[in-house]
Amino acid sequence: MPDVADGEALNRPFLDLDALARWQGSPPWQRCLVETPGLRVVLYHWPAGSATAPHVHASSEGIFQVLRGRAVFVIGNAPEREVGPGEFVLARHGVRHSISATEDAPLMLLTALAPNEGQPDETIEPA
Repeated sequence: MPDVADGEALNRPFLDLDALARWQGSPPWQRCLVETPGLRVVLYHWPAGSATAPHVHASSEGIFQVLRGRAVFVIGNAPEREVGPGEFVLARHGVRHSISATEDAPLMLLTALAPNEGQPDETIEPA
């Protein structure tokens, strides 16, 4: 199930993410930056302590880049790992994963899914 509405993506060739974050304001918010049949990129800004439910993307690969704050990732059966700015995370399709912001600061997270899970034949399966 897509987490952005049709036509919501900015789809611009250049974006100033700091300016966008100032315009969006305090968390929580999400903004779809790119949405095509092959790719969806979303910028999330979550309050401290926010989390996703463990889930599986049936056919999409997910990549994650922490821009601000720190996040705890659980990917498959691996132990949880705390990551911060400058660290890159991959969740392969079919692998259960979850993400949570640490309790001490908001999290700004850039995510990309390919192919785009928002396609009519794609769903995010709860783990």
